[in-house]
Amino acid sequence: MIKHIMQRIKAFTVLTLAAPASTNAALEVIGSGYARTGTDTLRTALNELGYKTYHMKEIIQGKLLSDIHDWIALAENNCSDLEVLKDLFERGGWTATVDFPSTMCWEALMQIYPNAKVVHTERKSGEEWWDSASNSVTIIHAKFPINVMNRVLPFWRTKREMLNSIWSVCAGKKVSDSDPGWPSVYKSELVAAYSTNNDRVRQVVPSERLLIQDHSKGWTSLAGFLGKDVPTIPYPHRNTRAEFIRFAHRRSAIVVCAVVVILTLTVYTFKKIGQLSNRGKKKKTD
Repeated sequence: MIKHIMQRIKAFTVLTLAAPASTNAALEVIGSGYARTGTDTLRTALNELGYKTYHMKEIIQGKLLSDIHDWIALAENNCSDLEVLKDLFERGGWTATVDFPSTMCWEALMQIYPNAKVVHTERKSGEEWWDSASNSVTIIHAKFPINVMNRVLPFWRTKREMLNSIWSVCAGKKVSDSDPGWPSVYKSELVAAYSTNNDRVRQVVPSERLLIQDHSKGWTSLAGFLGKDVPTIPYPHRNTRAEFIRFAHRRSAIVVCAVVVILTLTVYTFKKIGQLSNRGKKKKTD
């Protein structure tokens, strides 16, 4: 039991400081849609089609701290450091990417990988996107217990910095989830950025490289566009608002439990040391 607990603690508290060795893989699919447009559904579908797909979940679950530092730098230089961007994907062997943070660099990725295809996801309107985003990805990190973890645990604190840098790029100015009225105070800027991104994709990406993926149509358009066989399993539907919140709370609960166990073991250890020290002093007195 103790061994199992220690394994869980190690899995969720050890920070990944070193990146895996380069695999020289090349991106074949670039997702250009904002978070909360079905990006996790797309990730799941692309994985089923044989791709290794990068997504915010991979950063969180893999504790990819080196990636987070790279994304913070890329947000600051507007994705202009193509070598860092290229290395970020190739060292992990990723062949597809969707969701934030890579969405903010989709044009730079098109430049790096001229043969990659672009799959875009969006909602019916900016208001519909805001309704989803403002009740999930923009607000969850400002609520307990994640807001506490974001301030005291190194990985979560750095991840929060990355998220704020992403939203700053979207808003076109420095913003933070600690700003009064967050996120509603920035609704107009973020909804405008979402709509502008959708328009930009249609303007910039050549038609032969672009698919506007409608998840309601299932596998046919996606598999056909990518030259893949249509899978026999049903098309996925992942990461609804409720699922996203459960995922975030589950991850935070695991970390909180790990911290509690560590603190308990630390207190117990110091208590035992104190008892042994007192016994030693008592023997000397006797």
